[in-house]
Amino acid sequence: MEQSWRNIGRDLRLVRLLSPKLVELWEYIESDIDDETGESTYPDEEIITEIVIRRVAGVLDRSDLVKNVKKLGDELLYRESQSSTVIGKGIAIPHVRSKNVRDLTMCFLRYPDGAPMKALDDIEIVHFVFGIVTPIYEGDTDYQKVYRKLLNIFITDSSFAEELIEMTDPGEIVRILKMRQA
Repeated sequence: MEQSWRNIGRDLRLVRLLSPKLVELWEYIESDIDDETGESTYPDEEIITEIVIRRVAGVLDRSDLVKNVKKLGDELLYRESQSSTVIGKGIAIPHVRSKNVRDLTMCFLRYPDGAPMKALDDIEIVHFVFGIVTPIYEGDTDYQKVYRKLLNIFITDSSFAEELIEMTDPGEIVRILKMRQA
């Protein structure tokens, strides 16, 4: 298979793909207050999953690489409906190849209190969401390499999640990824 000219020599280090402006550390799922009981009630996991995925598209829009944020959100949601991108251990990596982005980019959202998202057969409380999007080019598999790099870090480095939960500044993500040469 012929490689796209756009892929030649592309820097796929995570530290180059993820800038502080594409990091959100204090994401929360808002609850409603039940009028009768006064208790907090949360939307169901399908609605929360949609909220999280739409938020990923919105944060990716800051990259100036998104052509149409609503359509990108729709594509991410369609991809999610085909198979959950919740991978376990509180991690989701929504990803899609899209005609609504100009180049490979990614974002990071942290939900300190967790976001109950729809997983394959259950509900998973997700704390870390890495969104990855790339244009549709024949033979483009760079987004899969980025996905595997992230997955590998989580699998092989137990301190990675601990460092992510302790971050207080979006710029710290760069330091954390540099330490792993990702």
